[in-house]
Amino acid sequence: MLMVVGVVAAVVPLAPSTWPLAVQLLLATIGVIAAGAAGSYVSEWLAARRAIKAAEQAAIVEEEKRREALVATREVAAAGVSVAELLRPERGAVMFAGRVEELKSLTGWCGNEDACPVWLLTGQGGVGKTRLALHLAESLPFEEWEYLPVRQGREVEALRAAAQMNQRVLLLVDYAETRSELAEMLTEVARLEAAGHASRLRVLLLARQAGEWWTELDTESHAVRDLVARTSVLELAPALDTNREDLQVIEEALPSFAAALGCPVPQVTFTVDSEERLPVLVLHAAALVAVLDQEQGTAGGRAAAEFGVLERLLGHERRLWDKTARRAGVGMDLAVLQQVIAAVALLLDPRDHDEEAVRAVVRLVPDLARADDMRIGAVVRWLRQIYPGVREPVGMLRPDLLAERHVVDQLIKSSELVRLCLTSLTPLQVKRALTLLSRACSHHDKAYGILARAVEASVPYQINQIVSVALQGGTHAGKALHASLKRKVLTHDDLEFMANALPWESSSLLDASRHVVEKMLAEHLDNMGGNQKAYWHRVLGALDLRAGDLDGALTHTTLALEYYANRAQSPSLDISELGRIVNNLGTVLSQKGVDDKGVWFLREAVRIRRKIVQLSGRHQPELAVSLCNLSNLLSPSEESLALAREAVQLLEASEADHPGDHQAELAGAKMALASRMADRGLHRDALEQVRTAVAIYRDVITESPDVHQYNYASALINQGNCLAELRCQREAIASIEDGVQLLRGLSRAYPNRHDVTLANSLINYAMTLSKLEHRMQDAISIMSEAMDIARELVSVDRLAHGGLLAQIYVHTGLLRRRAGRHSEALASIARGVDIYKDLTKIGEVERFNIDLGRALMNLSSSQASSNDLAGALQTAEESLNIFLTYRRSDPNVYTEDWAKCLTTLGTILSVSGYHERALFITVEAVNAYRELDAMNPGRHSSTLAHMLASLGKRYAAISDYGKSIPCSHEALDLFKSLSVAGPELHSGSIGGVLVDLGISLSESGKPRDALDCELQAIEIYSELASRDPAGYLEQYARTLDNAGCSHAQMGDQREALRYARKAVKAARSLRAIDGVAGDQTLLHVLGNLMDRLREFELWDEMQRVAIEIAELARRLEGAPPSFLRNMTILD
Repeated sequence: MLMVVGVVAAVVPLAPSTWPLAVQLLLATIGVIAAGAAGSYVSEWLAARRAIKAAEQAAIVEEEKRREALVATREVAAAGVSVAELLRPERGAVMFAGRVEELKSLTGWCGNEDACPVWLLTGQGGVGKTRLALHLAESLPFEEWEYLPVRQGREVEALRAAAQMNQRVLLLVDYAETRSELAEMLTEVARLEAAGHASRLRVLLLARQAGEWWTELDTESHAVRDLVARTSVLELAPALDTNREDLQVIEEALPSFAAALGCPVPQVTFTVDSEERLPVLVLHAAALVAVLDQEQGTAGGRAAAEFGVLERLLGHERRLWDKTARRAGVGMDLAVLQQVIAAVALLLDPRDHDEEAVRAVVRLVPDLARADDMRIGAVVRWLRQIYPGVREPVGMLRPDLLAERHVVDQLIKSSELVRLCLTSLTPLQVKRALTLLSRACSHHDKAYGILARAVEASVPYQINQIVSVALQGGTHAGKALHASLKRKVLTHDDLEFMANALPWESSSLLDASRHVVEKMLAEHLDNMGGNQKAYWHRVLGALDLRAGDLDGALTHTTLALEYYANRAQSPSLDISELGRIVNNLGTVLSQKGVDDKGVWFLREAVRIRRKIVQLSGRHQPELAVSLCNLSNLLSPSEESLALAREAVQLLEASEADHPGDHQAELAGAKMALASRMADRGLHRDALEQVRTAVAIYRDVITESPDVHQYNYASALINQGNCLAELRCQREAIASIEDGVQLLRGLSRAYPNRHDVTLANSLINYAMTLSKLEHRMQDAISIMSEAMDIARELVSVDRLAHGGLLAQIYVHTGLLRRRAGRHSEALASIARGVDIYKDLTKIGEVERFNIDLGRALMNLSSSQASSNDLAGALQTAEESLNIFLTYRRSDPNVYTEDWAKCLTTLGTILSVSGYHERALFITVEAVNAYRELDAMNPGRHSSTLAHMLASLGKRYAAISDYGKSIPCSHEALDLFKSLSVAGPELHSGSIGGVLVDLGISLSESGKPRDALDCELQAIEIYSELASRDPAGYLEQYARTLDNAGCSHAQMGDQREALRYARKAVKAARSLRAIDGVAGDQTLLHVLGNLMDRLREFELWDEMQRVAIEIAELARRLEGAPPSFLRNMTILD
């Protein structure tokens, strides 16, 4: 007994506070009993029993009190006689289906006590966010979990009550983007987590999208910012899962609604015509309407699933309103009842428990504006009958999609209802009305007009509510605000109030922000001091730059600098503002192509900001931004790499000191560093940097998609480019495709703002995609999309965008040439050249001459591919003359173009039979690349190796094997050294050099050495062809053929015949993939097979081969050599 006493006495103080209260009290009581047991155990036994019983009763009472406090914050469940209520997620009229992966993720989150306590679930209206949350709650062990949908305005209270529970609690916060207490609630979550009391709490936020409302939480506190950064965001697609089509969802729901209404299942054939997947709410509505139609005797044999089905459901709901109103003796027309329902859905705050508030909203209906209290009371009682509230006086029409459509329909019909419902509102009513109308814009084509009127009625004094709604997501509120500002006459104070209220980093409010600042400067400049003038001109210049208006940005940033300079002696001068102005001016000038002035201003910005950092010890992120801007402009110099590295180091240090404050800037700096590394051929290092940038943007985009989506798209595309350089084509294409999809969305949301970037990204996407087998036609289609964008841009400003159109014509030609459409390719590239020439004729020689030279290089290659060798030579020489001039003026910049032009000219001369001239030109090209490699070690090593291999071929063409073989050996050594970092990158090139070296050795009488080279090449090409047959079967077949010749030269005819037959087999496999290349290769290897067959006097087989050779020769008459078909300069 003494042992038990000791154990219990020791255990009681250590009992975890998280144990149920009953257990704690019971242990305490037992401890008391045990402590005295050695002395009088039997005598105190009855008293102990009474103490245990009292402790249990106290624990039950305490637990009930806590549960009541928690339940008081619960969201009201759907109830009533409305048929639309059957679609409410709380009713669960249809069995839950799909969302397996999403449910798995959420269940795992709930089960992981170390996970972030908050999760954000997003998706468009009607996709099933609430239903998924409810199903999650149902799937959790009920004995361990309490589930609570939190009412509006009770968020903090609910959280504190949940923290007192002795069970785990899942809180559901629907419409999170509209919750005014959300920041306070998350602050409390962060406090509980820091104290170690959040492991039993889970807060699931639901919202239509993670818009800028989510970003605004960053400004609350470091704790909330950290919590938001760790919060996972799960976006629900409309489709329940990939295996369940929309039609199946409707058919599965039909019996459930029939059972709920006590009707037989209707025999209806549904059609789904939408190209995009419909929200599950619309699909279920289609099924419900089919049942209701049958009940009313209006059913047909066919029904369409579309958003219009919500109108038909409203028709059934209207019959309910009319019927119940007549029974209740309300005594008013259905038209008035419909307006009442609309006004309540539009303006009544669910948090408003006062019946007078309901009456006030009802009086906004024109026919009830002067009604007496008795009549208004009858209407309120009728509302309570059809949409009963629990703690509220009345409920309202739900689901939300249905309410949104009904509200818009009623406002369209009555201008007086619009006037009464959209003017003289409280801030909460304004926010509620704008939220509903903004959401309705996504599915009702008349909603925007009503939203625009609501916004105009709210400007300027309700600007904070407009901003709040615009930040929830979508572009409609921002667009309506901009339109309203154009019409409004506003005072200077109004404009300044709005300018300070508008978030300048917001894309959806960018046009409105520009207009306000522009109007303030145009109409009230004389009322401003010098500092104000400089400040607002700098702000407007930055906004213009974000909008792509480079001329406006240059004008206003220059004016800002002038106003600043005029106050240079003022003691109130802010030097950090000067740094911003100078940095912006350098950025604008560089984007306008005035690189020399841009560099000067950016160097000044770096100098000023370095001084500020030295003096204040702060502003390192601003210095890092200027370093990145200067690095971009100085690329590809060594200095540019050093600047980018310094920027990354500064921002990493800032992030370490203030986590989460400078993530976006750090991602941008890593992007700049990745580009500098890629310039030097350090693609693996570049990929590491850009992957980090992508990960950062992926995090911050969930907080602020409107602000960071463009940068995230750019990061994905750059990641794809790095992967493409590393020959990871499929991964590259997936990354680029994701980036392009984001840019497409931005281009639709903000017309003309991102079109140039999208067009350039589509070019990149198409060229990368073309390298995949069977994707050439897709690549050409994507290039056509870029062409359409460029043509539209050129119709607005030919000079600004003509170069883009010419570039697309050239790239389209390259794709068509790869596809074997040589005449179309030639015409397309020639069209691009003509556009460049036209642009140089209208005074833009310096701007477009380089692009013209590059286009001429590609045109010469295309002419050579079409067997127009004379024209190709003339065009290549024209290109060479352009770059010769530029190289003399600035060899550091233009030597690379000069070297590429020499390479093209050397190839054409060689094909044309001018071997001596080709050799001379190729020697010049090799010297140029040696010079480039010396200037930027490592950056041009791969190209130098290729040129050395070409030089070896040129020497071999004139039978100078004494020089050919050393060139090939040098190329081989260089490729092998490069392959240490990435073997897969250069294996094909190593195989090619081994083949050329084998030919030279064979021709110089060294067949055994030649065979060693060929066998190594065969091993390489065998592996490559197994992975990429379209890319390497030709080389594999020709190398097998060469090995056969070497065996024959050594007298081993049997092995020679075996290799010849293997070469023919490989060539036939190639023909199944690429007809022209396969035929050309087959023609070549069949010729050598004839020689081998003759050695063994296999006359029958020789006759069959001879017939096939003749047929192939006829078919290939006029076709260009295979190595010319894919000759490309600009990729």
